[in-house]
Amino acid sequence: MKDSWESGATSLDQYHQVECKRGREFIIRLTTGADVYKAIKKFAVDKNITFGKIHAAFMGGFSPAKIAFWVPDTQDPENWHMERNVRIDNLSMLVSMSGMIHTRLEDGKPTPFPAIHYVIGGAWDVPTVGGHLVEGTIVKGVVEVFITEILGIEALLPTGYDPEKDSAPEQWYKES
Repeated sequence: MKDSWESGATSLDQYHQVECKRGREFIIRLTTGADVYKAIKKFAVDKNITFGKIHAAFMGGFSPAKIAFWVPDTQDPENWHMERNVRIDNLSMLVSMSGMIHTRLEDGKPTPFPAIHYVIGGAWDVPTVGGHLVEGTIVKGVVEVFITEILGIEALLPTGYDPEKDSAPEQWYKES
């Protein structure tokens, strides 16, 4: 049995919500050679940010850019959550970036985890594409990212979640 926040909507206007508060706000600067995922994760750990929103980024490019795309599962059409990683080596320009910092269990301990969506394009033979930013996306030039800490919530794991046998879970939140 799924928790109510995991189940499909029972009406077209159904939603789930928690109220949270804005905490500290930061601008971080990443320069040539930085891995975007690793740098944001280290920043979150260093600043003890359990939850946060990555809500704007500007400037910069990547070489390479790594993206996880949702793709059709030709073996199982019901599997709508299939992803494949793509690597684009040509210099690409950052068009948009957003996401959140939340927790994932690492060695049984909740650890900050950046979940970042981004769009790249331009440059040399790079189409405009977007998806999940994957570790190994390396800054070329400068990328500046706005991060706002989110306070007043705690993570809920799905009922029956077993970290020994289940993959990274979707989670929801409760007010703390």
